[in-house]
Amino acid sequence: MRKGLRRLLVVSVLGFVAAVVTGAIGYALVPRSSMPSRIASADTQRSISISDIEVCGLLTSDEVQRLLNFASSIGPGTPQPYVAGGACAWGTGLGESFELTVMAHQLGPVVNPCARIAGNEIHVGGWVGCSRLVFGPGNVLTASKGAYTVSIETNVIGFPYESAEESTVSHVFGELHA
Repeated sequence: MRKGLRRLLVVSVLGFVAAVVTGAIGYALVPRSSMPSRIASADTQRSISISDIEVCGLLTSDEVQRLLNFASSIGPGTPQPYVAGGACAWGTGLGESFELTVMAHQLGPVVNPCARIAGNEIHVGGWVGCSRLVFGPGNVLTASKGAYTVSIETNVIGFPYESAEESTVSHVFGELHA
């Protein structure tokens, strides 16, 4: 029984390490000039294309640490498969974690950002969003500006975290030139 549990633990750790190393290599290979592109014209809708690896490159290490309650991340971020855009996850290995998602926003003003989420409407730095805070997993801030929707989902809660989340979303919109 112990041997089986030990083997399971070793395999799990090796799989996690492989995922972190793969994410780090991918992050290092993406040049800063290949950041997300927007295509716009008077006749067509705006569209964006952003990869998971590009999303991992949007945050500074200080922002990641603030979003993990000032704990260090175990890596540069792990790209997450996401069909409608790009996503990246960070964690401490001790329970604190969050995921950043960037996707195309449908044109038109955001009238009710909390329509699909029970939360509080917020307006910060030219973007509008909905913040949902609960104890444990499920804390979500979803914000829209220009051609993008940015979402941060975490299992960390508290006022310093809310402030870090809002400033990080503002920084991401700045990086995206939204």
